[in-house]
Amino acid sequence: MITKEKISLWVRIAITLGLLAALAWKLDFQQLLTRLAGLSWQGSVLAFAVVLLAIAISAGKWGLILRARRHPLPYHALLRLYFIGLFFNNVLPTAVGGDAVRAWETTKETGEVPEAIASVVSERLIAGVALGFTALLGLPFMDADARTVQMVLVFLLVDVGLVALFLVPRVAEGIVGKTLPNRFALVRDTVTQTVQVVRDTLRQPGLFLVILLLSVLFQICVAGVNAAIFYALGAPVSLAQCIIFTPMIFTVAMLPISISGFGVREAAYWYFFSQVGVTQGDAIATSLLFFVVVGICSLPGAPLFVFSKNKLQAA
Repeated sequence: MITKEKISLWVRIAITLGLLAALAWKLDFQQLLTRLAGLSWQGSVLAFAVVLLAIAISAGKWGLILRARRHPLPYHALLRLYFIGLFFNNVLPTAVGGDAVRAWETTKETGEVPEAIASVVSERLIAGVALGFTALLGLPFMDADARTVQMVLVFLLVDVGLVALFLVPRVAEGIVGKTLPNRFALVRDTVTQTVQVVRDTLRQPGLFLVILLLSVLFQICVAGVNAAIFYALGAPVSLAQCIIFTPMIFTVAMLPISISGFGVREAAYWYFFSQVGVTQGDAIATSLLFFVVVGICSLPGAPLFVFSKNKLQAA
């Protein structure tokens, strides 16, 4: 039987392949291979280091939410769960899949399904708001024209608007339903309780502000990864430019129209960084290398997940 989920998956696969084919049609592969072969080791090492720093920050801010809800976890447990979720983000067709795995693993630690799921959803929502605010930070450090400023403001409104949608009951239940493990997805009470916990969390101004600031710092690190990769490629792109364009790229990549953002992300890299003279080859190389660097850094999540499963079975 053909379900809506299967139709959606095949549509996203078709869009992904179509976008990648369109990009490949115009891409100079010889130039791309030449640039990849000339990567500097200094920039490459820096990119890996900044990804690990971003993971450390993100796990910490997520832990603050759990602590505020009286379900604190030790930092090593937060890191383990975050690596597991990050790994599944890279092997499942959507980022929500990785968040669902992280949320489910967290329920085993806290024993509270709504609280565990809500902590993941809350962290993601506040991080969404941070995308738009981060882009603003780069404007004073580069000679931005009126068009760039307008784009930043538009994306700020879009990011805030997407998070505000959570206030709509049906939208909120849909987001939580996709993050809940399958065994709880149809339990109405669990969904309702989770939505309420998320709203209670977002209504704590002190906590919201701290998580927002840490999320901005996280987004600066993500932009720093792009800056390091451009440096490794020998492309003249500043950190300020990356801080402006990276949040907008990842806002576009969040659109659920392709597999893990493939095609959409590469096209966005090309479009936005071409505004500052980056060639198509360098933009797409940076996008692909970003995915590779994050993918490699997420690999510890696989043995950590297997180890946790074996530990539970042994118990």
